[in-house]
Amino acid sequence: MPPGHPAPVRVLVRGLEVMVLLNRHGPLTTAGISQRLRLARTTVTRCLATLEAMGFAERLKTRRYALTLKAKTLSHGFDTAVERLETVRAAMHAAAPQMQWPMSLTRLRHLEMFVEDSSDRDSGFAVEFFERGVSLPVLTTASGRVVLAFSSARARETLIELLWPSRAPELYDLWPDRAALERELDATRERGFARAIRPLRLTEQGSIAVPVMLEGEPVGALAVRFALSALSFDEARRRLLPILLDIAVGRRA
Repeated sequence: MPPGHPAPVRVLVRGLEVMVLLNRHGPLTTAGISQRLRLARTTVTRCLATLEAMGFAERLKTRRYALTLKAKTLSHGFDTAVERLETVRAAMHAAAPQMQWPMSLTRLRHLEMFVEDSSDRDSGFAVEFFERGVSLPVLTTASGRVVLAFSSARARETLIELLWPSRAPELYDLWPDRAALERELDATRERGFARAIRPLRLTEQGSIAVPVMLEGEPVGALAVRFALSALSFDEARRRLLPILLDIAVGRRA
């Protein structure tokens, strides 16, 4: 330290080291953090407890710790989009027992849908786990399609220009041209949700997604996945869509 500079607050330094590590490497266990930082587990435990109490970190179902969306606001000040998604994320977990089927909260990042969080670990029906940090395609997912549909015309046109040339081959028959895609997006806006089908090993998986809106633009998407052998799209619309909408618009705390 420079001469005359106050000595650093050691516990604050340790807490920042934990945040930097979680930001760089994703969810980690207490033991993993302790090993990587060469800190006593008791010190790491106290740091994590403090970060969790302040809302900057959370303990996942996997017993790993991860930074929350709130922690991301530290890099650029108050972020209304992050605050909006954090509210939806909390409501998603609160509604997980009623929904039963796995839900995921995503946002558009680098032309992919980035999973911010999911209720997969809370669901007895999840056959795969979309953990935070997983990236999903835009055009083949209900989440991506609903964000496209509800984006402003200018933003939507720009996104399609970038995504269309590299679209997956299975979309060629579904949308032989961009006019067909535009018609699908128009229908999505009209009904208020997007839908998609993905083949799994034993069945097909259906998904429906609704936008998370802020000031007229989608800042993310909330989706639920279900086995089409157990639930049709019409049944999902009647039973699951109202819960999704309540969470997305803030009618559930």
